[in-house]
Amino acid sequence: MTKQGITGVVLASVLASTAAHAELGYTYAEGGLAMLDTDTDDTLFGVDGRGSYQINRNIFAYGGLRFLSDDLDYTNWYLGGAYRHALDARTDVWGGANLEYQEVEADNCRGFSGCSKDDVSPAIRGGIRHQLDDRIEVGASARYVSGDLDYFGLTGQGRYKIQRNLSATAELDIQDGELGLFGGVTLFF
Repeated sequence: MTKQGITGVVLASVLASTAAHAELGYTYAEGGLAMLDTDTDDTLFGVDGRGSYQINRNIFAYGGLRFLSDDLDYTNWYLGGAYRHALDARTDVWGGANLEYQEVEADNCRGFSGCSKDDVSPAIRGGIRHQLDDRIEVGASARYVSGDLDYFGLTGQGRYKIQRNLSATAELDIQDGELGLFGGVTLFF
């Protein structure tokens, strides 16, 4: 009987450590190149950086900054907080709210007064993340940004672990029907 008890404790410890190891990380920095195809015949290219900091088991802060340019210049930053809920050891759902800044500047005024428009407004975001195996993570998210430059966006993301704390990241983004792409790296801390 003691042997079965010890075996049970060892098995439970192994399973618990595997579940803890598989838990998704929310403290990271991510950066790369982005593209957004707009309905104004412009395809904007630029840099995109974002990050997240896990405050406790369920709460994290997040933010991002991107600069995209062509005949239009698009600047966007956001900062907010979110709550995550683990569905199992490899799957989380999350939701949050943030403050969002957007600025559009045009070389030749296409309906923008003064060739520039900017807005600061509240936004909500949420999504799901799932660790397929030890190397591949997939996710999907949605966001609604209110205000004068309001939009609804959907994102699908994949991460491939290159090293223990470094992943290659690819993303497909639909922002009010406009196609966007992101490719970069994620460094987990």
